[in-house]
Amino acid sequence: MRVWVLGRCGGYPRPGEACSGYLVEAAGRRVLVDLGHGALSRLLLRLDPYDLDVVLLSHLHPDHVADLPALRVALRWGRRPAGWPGRVPVLGPAQAPDYLAHVVGEPLEEFDFYAIAEAEPVELDGLRVQFCRTRHPVETYAVRLESQGAALVYTADTAPSDAVRELSRGAEVLLAEATLSEAYRDRADAAGHLTGSLAGALAQEAGVRRLLLTHFFPTTDPQESVAAAQKAFGGPVEAVEEGGAYEV
Repeated sequence: MRVWVLGRCGGYPRPGEACSGYLVEAAGRRVLVDLGHGALSRLLLRLDPYDLDVVLLSHLHPDHVADLPALRVALRWGRRPAGWPGRVPVLGPAQAPDYLAHVVGEPLEEFDFYAIAEAEPVELDGLRVQFCRTRHPVETYAVRLESQGAALVYTADTAPSDAVRELSRGAEVLLAEATLSEAYRDRADAAGHLTGSLAGALAQEAGVRRLLLTHFFPTTDPQESVAAAQKAFGGPVEAVEEGGAYEV
């Protein structure tokens, strides 16, 4: 399994960067996880949009879904290959189709929307996908993807959460948000976000092997977050880089 980082910013993008977006390749499948501001152009460096097998939307904040209408335009007006089924499955919060239709002014007919169900893992021919609700101001889901005995967990946006810790248990890689600098650790619960040290504590408690930090607010120093996470975790920690590929 491999995850490509399309964007790593939270809230709004740093100059020249993009917000949350990740392309997971596993078991011959191409899974897009979130698509925030600017992430579509990075996705198009990696693949043709008609090659996507499924899109997972953790929640409906713009820094995670703002480029989905642009993906819809690419699918509608691009050169459709022979045999393309005509729609891409999208798993997300139940409100996703109505919210996005309101944004663009009409239904997004290039997508088949399915509401995420926490209790029902999704099987995609060798790739197992499981969700849990996080602690964030809007309906938000962390995601666990498993293939050939390896597991990747993406926290999405969350304050410290027992459910996310259990979903992360024993994963090879934890892709965790580290939105806030340590100076704002006392605001993490209210904001529904993590700092580097809180992400490190989550990784340590869940017994994961490797921690990748992402979703940095533009004023957060990623290397400061790495240092704080390393102290709390004790294992390998990296701040992801836009355009980087990480093996699981």
